[in-house]
Formats: sequence, C-alpha cells, structure tokens
Amino acid sequence: MPQPAGPCAGCHISRAAAQANWQGLLLAHLERHKNYPRAARKRQEQGTSLLRFRMDRSGRVLSYALAGSSGYEALDAEVLAMIERAQPLPPLPAEITEAVVEIVVPVQFALR
Repeated sequence: MPQPAGPCAGCHISRAAAQANWQGLLLAHLERHKNYPRAARKRQEQGTSLLRFRMDRSGRVLSYALAGSSGYEALDAEVLAMIERAQPLPPLPAEITEAVVEIVVPVQFALR
C-alpha cells in the first residue's frame, strides 16, 4: 500500500519553480533598465559584466558591486547605474523564505 506523501514532498519542486520564474522576472526587469552607452557602441565595445547584489524580500537593493568586469569601463559603469535605476526589484516570492538574498547576474552588452 503506497504511503501518503509528506507535507513537504513537493516543496523543493515548487520552490525551484518559483525561484526560476522569479529569476526570469528579475532578469527581464534589469534588461528593461539597461542602456548601452552611446560612446561604447561607437567604439564597438562588447562584453559581459557580472553584477553581485544583496536585496531584501521587498526588492530593495541593500548593496551591490561588480563581481566581474566586461573589460570596458563604460559598460561596467552602466551596470552599476542600471541597478540604481531598476529599484525596486521584483519582490521575492513566498516560496523563497530568506529575508535577504545575494545574487550574481551576468549583464551582457552585444552589438547586433
């Protein structure tokens, strides 16, 4: 006879799904606030900066810094300006129970 699932049998799956959905919302939100610096475009500068930040449950950014450089000062500076403009960030879903989370996201600048 099969045993009934415990009360948290699906907790890991629902938390992972909620986190993935929220991360997608977060990345789209940041992308909407990103500006490709005009001078960097003219110089055909491309690259990916890594942005590390801590945020609270409501989406307020508590601290931020570059975790990795794109190799171009203008692009890196834009990433720091972007996180300022993007506040508040999408709030954490209920499935993520931490009061504060630290995240590292890649911010890509590519000419099409």
